[in-house]
Amino acid sequence: MFSSRPFLFLPRPFYTAAIPVLSLIFCLLSFDAIAATLSAETLKTQITALVNSHNERPADSAIIRSIKILTPAEQLTSLCATPELSIAGNNRRLTGNKSIIAQCGNKRKFIQISVQAQGTWWTARHGIKPGSVIEANDIEPRTGSLDRLPAGLIFDRENIVGQTATRTINKGQAVVENQLRKGWSVVSGQEVDVLATGEGFQIRIKAKALDSAAAGQPVRLSTRSGQIVTGMVAPDGKVHINLKE
Repeated sequence: MFSSRPFLFLPRPFYTAAIPVLSLIFCLLSFDAIAATLSAETLKTQITALVNSHNERPADSAIIRSIKILTPAEQLTSLCATPELSIAGNNRRLTGNKSIIAQCGNKRKFIQISVQAQGTWWTARHGIKPGSVIEANDIEPRTGSLDRLPAGLIFDRENIVGQTATRTINKGQAVVENQLRKGWSVVSGQEVDVLATGEGFQIRIKAKALDSAAAGQPVRLSTRSGQIVTGMVAPDGKVHINLKE
């Protein structure tokens, strides 16, 4: 059975005129979508630059970091065009989840991000015992993701070679800062040359070190007369005492 409702027939000129209008609406909607994508990419670029600028690693360590914004896009629509960005908390870890503060005037919003990184670090070629001075052939490089590695990685080999291990470093284990100390220039119990400088004079004496210390560190000394003094260890292993102070 046919419906009793009358059909609505529109003249052909109406369709002809409507096509450009619909095309314009479609283009505007597409432009808005593209603009939103560009805005999100701009924010991501700005946050990436911020994270990398706070990187405490040397610039030549060839670390490549990338970020992923975890905060849903619809929660970012209220951001102003040029928010002032800063990192919340400690940025010492190269990777992991972090919070970014976006300041727009008096309004503050937290953006959650995830940071990934690629780079080259150094591992023990074989087991290294505590107290061992690390040589160049004791370590070897590894390249890959830094996501699951500990904080304090050392990326410059020169900051490892010549250092002394403070604990056991197993074969294949990444070398980190808290496993090392500078090699001692003065060892406790050692007799050292002491240069004491005063107003217009210098005295050279021998003394016994009461501590172990690296170059640039203070060390306590016991003179032959039994007096306890403190001096600064020089790179050549001598100890300098400034009597002018």
